[in-house]
Amino acid sequence: MKVEIIDTAYGGYGVAKEGKVIFVAHSVEGYVVDISINKENKNFCYANINSIIQPSKHRIKAKCKYAGICGGCVFNHIEYNKQLEIKKSIVLNSIRNIEYKNKINIIKSPNEHYRLRVNMIAQNGNIGFYKFNTNEFVNIDECIILKEKLFCKIKNFVNHSNITGNIYAIESNNDKTLSFADIIKQNKNIDTSYFDGITIKQKKKTKIYGIDKTNYNTYFGEVPLSHKSFFQSNHYLLDEFQKSAVKYFNEYDKNIVELYAGSGFFSVAIKNKLESLNIDYKLISSEISSDAVKIAKDIIKEDASETLKKINYNVDSLFVDPPREGLDKKVIENIIRIKPKKIIYISCNPMTFSRDINLLKEYYQLIDLNIIDMFPDTYHIELISCLKLIK
Repeated sequence: MKVEIIDTAYGGYGVAKEGKVIFVAHSVEGYVVDISINKENKNFCYANINSIIQPSKHRIKAKCKYAGICGGCVFNHIEYNKQLEIKKSIVLNSIRNIEYKNKINIIKSPNEHYRLRVNMIAQNGNIGFYKFNTNEFVNIDECIILKEKLFCKIKNFVNHSNITGNIYAIESNNDKTLSFADIIKQNKNIDTSYFDGITIKQKKKTKIYGIDKTNYNTYFGEVPLSHKSFFQSNHYLLDEFQKSAVKYFNEYDKNIVELYAGSGFFSVAIKNKLESLNIDYKLISSEISSDAVKIAKDIIKEDASETLKKINYNVDSLFVDPPREGLDKKVIENIIRIKPKKIIYISCNPMTFSRDINLLKEYYQLIDLNIIDMFPDTYHIELISCLKLIK
């Protein structure tokens, strides 16, 4: 079937229309392609490209030799400014029912070797990822978005110890690398020397070799990290991310609540910014993950809704950085109850972000919205926003 790609959807698919919407993997607006339908629903279907009849002006020669095979960098064949245009269009479409009068600022990123952490698959001494939207293993010998030194450590570890399983690794900027290996095929002779710290799980036994935590030195101070706690991925933009998120605080912010604090990536920036204003402030930061709280400073282990339930005073700023699922119903209800004067909302999913803002728009106005491109060459979108209580 011959179709023209007319748009790009969140998730990395090109969009065509032939009676119903067709989502086409590894395409971009302007393509004319011959496709085969591989999955069909009532209102839409998914397709693969058989051949490119007419390339798009936005198409570039992919930098990665695994483009179109590996499921990681689905925008690798798209010119970078067009990637940003696509992401902005997705965000604008997601907030189409929300009043927003200001411009959306975009913070760009270098798009090679930016990732400082990764989850990889190991099979019989080889490493790789799954093919796009499948469980089919793709063996790779290079990764252009992952830090080169980190990739080499993972590759050598897996190859020399003939690992089969799942590998997570993260590299700090203090020359320390931590890893977690969930070994499926039992192996008694594993060389752990490639990492400063590695936790190995085999069957029901878990053993730690070397260190199990370290620090990442950011513009605002040290942030603890381990293989168990979430950490941001793009080492080029970590400082800019913090600066852009705390720019909304001012001398009127006396009472602040931070939810989904993790191990303190934004907490350290919030404290530093407030202290620089020379004001007396009260900051409560909470996080539900025991592993994150264990290594963090001044963060309480508590569900976000439970933290808000206890608030019986005026809150000047509420800072939230929820997971992809966004804010749950109880959190929304408690935000409406306590009505903080300002909400700073960090989001990694424009769909759940727009859902939450729609639930709050009777009480809050979206006054600033930014895209920070933490994941170049992928469809992932990170947002920094600020909402103001309607008087």
